[in-house]
Amino acid sequence: MKAAAVDTVAVHDTAAGRRVLIFSSIGHALMHMMTAFYAVIVLTIAIAWDLPSTSLLELYAPATILLGVMSLPAGWASDRFGAPLMMVVMFVGLGLSSIACGLVPERDTFALMLALCGIGAFGAIYHSVGIGWIIRTAREQGHAMGVNGLWGSAGLALYGVVPGVLITLASWRAAFIVPGAVCLAVGVVLAWQVRRGRVGDQPMPVAPGVQLGRREFWRVFSVLSITMALEGIIWQALLFGAAMVFETKLATEIARLRDGLASWGLMTETVLWIGLATSMIYVVSGMAQYALGRTIIDRYPLKSTYVVASALQVGAMVALALGNGYVALFGAMASAVLSSATGPVENILIARYTPGRYHGLGFGAKFVVAFGASPLAILAIAWVRQATGSLELLFLALAGVSVVITLVALLLPAGDQSRELDLAQTAPAE
Repeated sequence: MKAAAVDTVAVHDTAAGRRVLIFSSIGHALMHMMTAFYAVIVLTIAIAWDLPSTSLLELYAPATILLGVMSLPAGWASDRFGAPLMMVVMFVGLGLSSIACGLVPERDTFALMLALCGIGAFGAIYHSVGIGWIIRTAREQGHAMGVNGLWGSAGLALYGVVPGVLITLASWRAAFIVPGAVCLAVGVVLAWQVRRGRVGDQPMPVAPGVQLGRREFWRVFSVLSITMALEGIIWQALLFGAAMVFETKLATEIARLRDGLASWGLMTETVLWIGLATSMIYVVSGMAQYALGRTIIDRYPLKSTYVVASALQVGAMVALALGNGYVALFGAMASAVLSSATGPVENILIARYTPGRYHGLGFGAKFVVAFGASPLAILAIAWVRQATGSLELLFLALAGVSVVITLVALLLPAGDQSRELDLAQTAPAE
C-alpha cells in the first residue's frame, strides 16, 4: 500500500486542512525547540557537573547525525504508513527521549548522549514528513509554509527562553522533562484525532507550468543537494554557536541589564539573558517567514528569491563574525531571516519535482543532505573555540560558503513562479 495513493483519510475540506496545518505547525515548533535547547542547557550542565561546555556539546554530535540520517527511513515510512501516523510516532518518541535526558544520572555522559540520540532520531521524522504533509494539503503553499515557518521560528525562539526560565525556577533537568511531557501530550491528542478520522492526507497537487520528469527532478535535486548541505552547516553553526558568541560579545550589555534589575532586587542568571538573545533571532525570523510566505514566495519566481537571499547571507555572516554587541546580534537575526526565505523555496521545489509516490523519500533525502552536514558545524564550533577562544574565524569562513551557495543556486530552473494551486489536480505516480 502506498500512502500517496491510499491515505487513512483524504483531506478535501478546509477544516481538515487547517487541522493538518495546526498539528504540523505545533510539531515544527516542538521539534525545533527540543533539538536545539541543549545548546543553552549545556551551559548549566557544565557548571553542575564541573565539565567543559565544549566537551559536553560534542555529546550532541551523534544526535545531529541521526537528525539527518534518520530522515530517509522516516520518509520511506511516511510513504508506506502515512504522514499522520508518523507524526504521532515523532511526538511520542521525542517526548520520551527528552524526559530521559532529564533523568540521566549525575555526570553520566554516556547516558546523556544516548538520550540525546533519541531526540535526534525522533526529531528527524518531522521535516521528512510534516513539511510535505502541509504542502500536499494546502491551497496556498507559500501562505501555509509561512504559517508553519512562524511556528518553527517560535520553537527556535523558545529554545532559549524555555530552558532559561525552567533552569532559573527549577533545574536543568526540568528544562528537559517539562517540554518532553508537553510533546507527549500532543502526540496523544493527534493519535485521537487520527483515530476519529478528523486528520488525514492527500496526494500532491500539480503546480501550473511545472514539468514533471526525471531530467527536471535530477537537475533540481542535484543543485539543491549542494546548497542544502552548505546551508545546513551555516544553520547549525548559528543554532549552536550563537549562544557562545553572545556569551562573550554581549557580556557588557548583559552585565548592565543584570545590574539594573539587581538594583530593584531581581536577581537573574546570565544564561537567561543569553537565551533571550538567541530567542530574539528566531522571533524576528519567524515573523519574516510569515511575511515572506504571503508577499514573496506565492508571487515571485522561486529561483530569484533563493539566489538573492543566499547572496545577502554573506553580509550577515560578516556582521556576526566581526561585529560587537548588538551588531553581532543583528547579523545573527539577518542570517535567520534569510534562511527563512531559502528554506520554504527548497521545500516547495522538492515537493513539486518529486514523483508523488516517492514524496516522503524525496523529503527524507533532502533532510539527510541538509542535516547530514550538521555534525561538521558542531565539531567546527568546538575546534575553532578551543583553538582561538572565539568563533570569528568560523563565521568568516561561512561567509565564503555563502558565496558558493549563491553561485550554485544560479543553476536552478528559471521561470518557476509560485502560484496558488488548483487542488482538483493531483500529481501523477511518475
